[in-house]
Amino acid sequence: MPNGKREQNIRRIIEMEDRICICKRCLALTQCVRKPSLGKGDLDPVIMLVFEAESPYTADINKIIELRNIIKDTTGIEKIYHTYMVRCCPKSCSTLQNTTCYLNTKLLDKEYNCALSRSRCNGIPVRPHNEDIISCLPFLLEEIEILKPNYVFMFGKRVVEFLLRSYGIFDEIEVGHAYKHEDLVLFATVEENLFKASDLADFKR
Repeated sequence: MPNGKREQNIRRIIEMEDRICICKRCLALTQCVRKPSLGKGDLDPVIMLVFEAESPYTADINKIIELRNIIKDTTGIEKIYHTYMVRCCPKSCSTLQNTTCYLNTKLLDKEYNCALSRSRCNGIPVRPHNEDIISCLPFLLEEIEILKPNYVFMFGKRVVEFLLRSYGIFDEIEVGHAYKHEDLVLFATVEENLFKASDLADFKR
């Protein structure tokens, strides 16, 4: 990638991430999220990996490295970037549910201590609601438009469903199948914790 193009991508990604960090579309979620999940990897990617939201699996850097290595070894592609469909993962929290809270500020400090319980956050990550996905989806579509990967690997049925429909593709969802939108190839696969090299058996460059 020419230096000018790379610098432009960096500027656009940083500007988008700044907007993600101050986003207030889902106030109930952002109060209990210290930092939104942001993309990482090569800024001129051939492959972009899209996860539904941060999970115990994706929060483990060793798991992410292992997954990326499987893809590199199987496809021969080195330039990989990963990101999330939902940036602020919802939590199930008994403290918040049992408290009437009128604050519009974050409830977590830098050490992840809760302002309500005055102890470390014990919220349990849960799957995002459809409304959470719809609110956050424009950021993912913008990220794809900025980085222009050749391939997008969609992990899990919900990522596949929402992303394909965003591009006007209403075909039946089939794991291991590639869908085309203009110059972009969208590859449907299983959730990240179930992924293995054999899931790429039908992947073609």
